[in-house]
Amino acid sequence: MHYCIGDVHGCFDELMAIVDKIEKKDPDPHIILMGDLIDQGPKIYETLSFAMKNVKPDGEFMCLRGNHEEEVLNWYRKYLEWQNESVHSLYPPVSKYDFYTKMKNENGMTEEKLDEVVNFFHSLPYSYELSIPISLHNGHRRIHYYLAHAWYSVSAGKDSERQRWINLYGRSCEGISDSEMKKYELENPDEEPVVVCGHTPTVSAVFISSKTDVEGSNRPGLIGYRPHAIFTDGGCFHYGEVLQFPCMLCGICLETLEEFYPCSVEERMGRLKNSLEETNESIEYYKLYKEEYLSTPNPYRQELLSLLGNHQGDVK
Repeated sequence: MHYCIGDVHGCFDELMAIVDKIEKKDPDPHIILMGDLIDQGPKIYETLSFAMKNVKPDGEFMCLRGNHEEEVLNWYRKYLEWQNESVHSLYPPVSKYDFYTKMKNENGMTEEKLDEVVNFFHSLPYSYELSIPISLHNGHRRIHYYLAHAWYSVSAGKDSERQRWINLYGRSCEGISDSEMKKYELENPDEEPVVVCGHTPTVSAVFISSKTDVEGSNRPGLIGYRPHAIFTDGGCFHYGEVLQFPCMLCGICLETLEEFYPCSVEERMGRLKNSLEETNESIEYYKLYKEEYLSTPNPYRQELLSLLGNHQGDVK
């Protein structure tokens, strides 16, 4: 089966916990990392090393290109230009999160290793597609998944410059629009399109505020759902900063919508107690979270489960 894991951002321990759970359940998984392996989290080098070792053509793992990988590629072009200047400016160019300096100072990354990293980032695709057969539903015979780091426009050309920009930087917290769906259905009458993406954390205000009028539509820090869309970035690297949400690294099986997390929501929020002045404060955060966000099934998830013929309950 196929599994997507959202933006890792150096949260290596959480990544290993999810991979372990998937591999124990499925002896032959196909795991897709949704991009943004690097920057911001605690174990960037370990995460990157794991991906470079395990992402191979036709292997268990594949990885999409995220905007943070793209940022390094853009910086590297400028860095090479700086190296080739006959008279160097005093300081070399730096990327937004100063990736190379950080890796060099903390992990001893050499220029030879940097070349390997850049070649790896260059090899990452902008998007990926796959179809899942379903029982006949409104004339549709399969779900066609469009995977991209940030978003995939089902109305833009597949390999167009606009599509690539959307894949890296776009946001559509409302899901696929009604107008796009009508056009898609006319052109692809046998398919139900579903976009799977990361990039926009489900703990972010822009995501939460997009569907406040729909009961059960938000589960900040877990996998998010919108009409014909799945959001896999739970904001893992924000863990400990946003105390009212679990901020999970998120995994999901595309055939069943089974969700995978490093631990339960209660465990995740309970671990915050060491950083809080009151030891029972994290328990209160969990109770409030459970009452507000886990008491009602997510309606968009239920719609997708119905399409797939599954009837799993929501996260507890």
